[in-house]
Amino acid sequence: MGLARIPFSGWRAPVRAPYGVVAQRARRLAGGAFAAALTAALAWSAAQDWAAVSALLNRLEAVHVIFGASLLTGLLYAGLSAFSGIATALLALAEFAPRLALGGALAGMLPFAQSVEAPAARPASGDALPIARPEMQVGLYIGKSFSPPSDVTMKAPGGTDITLKDVEWKSESFKPSPYYGGRGIDWNSKFPALGVMVDYTHAKATAIRTQIVSQTGRRNGREVPPVEPFSATFRKLEFTHGLNFLTLNGVIRAAGLNRRIVPYAGLGIGFSVPYVHVRVHGRPRSEQVLEAQMTGTAFQLFGGIEWRVFKSDRISAFTEYKLTYTTNDVKLHNGGTLKANILVHQFNIGGYFTPWRQGAAAK
Repeated sequence: MGLARIPFSGWRAPVRAPYGVVAQRARRLAGGAFAAALTAALAWSAAQDWAAVSALLNRLEAVHVIFGASLLTGLLYAGLSAFSGIATALLALAEFAPRLALGGALAGMLPFAQSVEAPAARPASGDALPIARPEMQVGLYIGKSFSPPSDVTMKAPGGTDITLKDVEWKSESFKPSPYYGGRGIDWNSKFPALGVMVDYTHAKATAIRTQIVSQTGRRNGREVPPVEPFSATFRKLEFTHGLNFLTLNGVIRAAGLNRRIVPYAGLGIGFSVPYVHVRVHGRPRSEQVLEAQMTGTAFQLFGGIEWRVFKSDRISAFTEYKLTYTTNDVKLHNGGTLKANILVHQFNIGGYFTPWRQGAAAK
């Protein structure tokens, strides 16, 4: 009575990758480590001395802090790429672990088991193994934004604690500098419908000086009237060189529905770094605030459609609605604070550049 052969699902002799592929993998690993180190160094510097980072941003005010924000976005995106590669490797290891355990059990219990699979053919000399590259996208967009009314609270030495109710904002999306944004997306190679996105947006919010507002509290130690012109408290309250926010977002897309029309949605969290212009009525010009500050947190959710309608598969367009809630706690030069939590509705149109699509192999 003969013994039937039992398929062996354990370890199989690995195929050695050619030197060129090994070198390519080593370069990617070194690049990811370098990017992660740069990102960590920037985060540590900001935590140790945010004043130095703020001063750098203020020196770039002529271009609305875009270079400073772009540098930070690039470093975060580089760190994100390194993190994504590590996450993909861990997912692959988690998937392979049950197979390894089963193979080990069968090898130990059935020493007579033999593999019925033919050994994998070694690649011809000089041929490189194909490597599935992750899909990454870089996008730019413009659009229209607007902010509904919101409260503004100011506290300052000398007995000032005042809240202006339902302050109206104008966005001036198409006036210099216009509303715009940029982003980078890393789609997971293991789960192509999931991605991580770094998104930078330059919006604007200017309080209308001619409006009449209701208010409560005290100004310079005296009770304020219940209704008064906005200009009685502020000569200027603007975030016009940018109500800037930078966020890290999770994205999901319906890539299998249609090759040309790909819906997507996501949400994220980040921080708000507006360029603030505040001048309080009755105070000297030397006390006005005219600088970039990290004022708080930004929360956002969004949804849209990517349109792959161009001949080149590397270029696509997208239309999108995005909602961002920003908290802004501004430090005044007289030792006081100003708080304005601003909601930003955004309707965007833009384009993506995709160096390669999911599953494309490196040559």
